[in-house]
Amino acid sequence: MSRQQTSAVVSIVLVVGLLGLVAAAMLTLGGPRPMSEPVSAVPDWSAQAVLNMGAPINTAWDEGELSFADDGTMVLTSARQDLAVAPGDPKDLYIATFNASTGTWNTPVNMGLPVNAAPATDVDPLRKGDDREPWITPDGNTIYFKSDRLATSSPMNINDIFVTRKVNGQWTTPELMPAPISTDAGNEHCPMLLRDGRTLCFASQREGGFGSFDIWCSEQQADGRWSEAVNAGPQINSAGSEFHFMEDPAGRWVYYSSSRPGGKGGVDIWASRHLGRNTWGPAVNLGPLVNTVGADMCPAVGPGGKTLTWFGGARKDSLGASDIYFTSQRNIDRVLSANGTP
Repeated sequence: MSRQQTSAVVSIVLVVGLLGLVAAAMLTLGGPRPMSEPVSAVPDWSAQAVLNMGAPINTAWDEGELSFADDGTMVLTSARQDLAVAPGDPKDLYIATFNASTGTWNTPVNMGLPVNAAPATDVDPLRKGDDREPWITPDGNTIYFKSDRLATSSPMNINDIFVTRKVNGQWTTPELMPAPISTDAGNEHCPMLLRDGRTLCFASQREGGFGSFDIWCSEQQADGRWSEAVNAGPQINSAGSEFHFMEDPAGRWVYYSSSRPGGKGGVDIWASRHLGRNTWGPAVNLGPLVNTVGADMCPAVGPGGKTLTWFGGARKDSLGASDIYFTSQRNIDRVLSANGTP
C-alpha cells in the first residue's frame, strides 16, 4: 500500500472514530434517531456540536497545545503531575498513538527525559521545566516545541524553540533552533512548519512587529541554514498578540490565536487564506461556536483535514481548567463561506 493510500485509510478511520463521539453526544443532546427516520429530516448535528475530546486525552489537569501527524499520532501538552518528569514541572509533552481498530487515541505517554526537561531553578529561576506547544511533522519524525531549559535572567530570555527527531525509534536530545529563530529578546514560542516543509513560522516579540507577539516566518535554505525571519504582516498580526499559527493540509488556510479587537473573548481563534508566499487574506473570526468569552487558543487541524481542534476552559463540560475540544470542519467552512471566503 502506498503512503497516499495509507494516509487516506487513516483519515477515513479517524473520521469514523470522531463521528462515533458525535453520535454519543447526540444521544445526550437529543436522543437516538429512529432507524426509519430519513436522514433529511434529522437536524444537522454539526450546527451545534463542539465536543470535548474526553478521556484519556483530557484529565483533571490542564491539557493544551496539540498537533497531529498524518497517521493520526497526536502530540500534546499536559500539566498533569502524576506523570510529570519531576515534581512541580509545569508542563510536559505527551504523545498518543492512534488506534485504528477503535477509532480513538491510546492513552498519552509522557515523552520523558531528555525531550522534557526537569526544573533547574538552581541554575536560573526562569528554568522551570516548562515544555509545551509541540508541532509534529506530517511524517511523524520531527517535533518542534518551545522550552525554558536555556532561559536566562540576564539577558532576559524566557523561551526558545527546540527540535527533536525520531531516529531508530527513539527521540533525540532536543537541539536549540539558534538565531535567526531563537533570540534573547524575542521570547519565541509556538513553532510550526508550513506544508512546504521548509518554512518555519513562530511567535516572537522581536523588534519590528505590530503588537506584542507577532507571527514571523523563516525559510530553510539548501545548505540547511535559516533565512532572516520575515513578519507575516498586518493581515495576520495586530496591535494585540498572535501565536500558534497552523496551516491546513491543503495549504489553503491558516488558523491562529489572536487577542485582536473584534473577538468573543480574551483570545480567539481566527483564520486567513494562504494566498502565496507570505501573502495572506484578511483575518476571519471563527465565531461563537468555537470562540467563547474565555480564551480559546492553539488550533490544530485533525488528520485528513476533517476536524478542527483547540483548547479552552470556559465550557461547562471541561474536565480540568482547560481541555481539548473539536468540531467538524464543516462548521468552520460555513463560517468562512459566510464571510465571503470559501
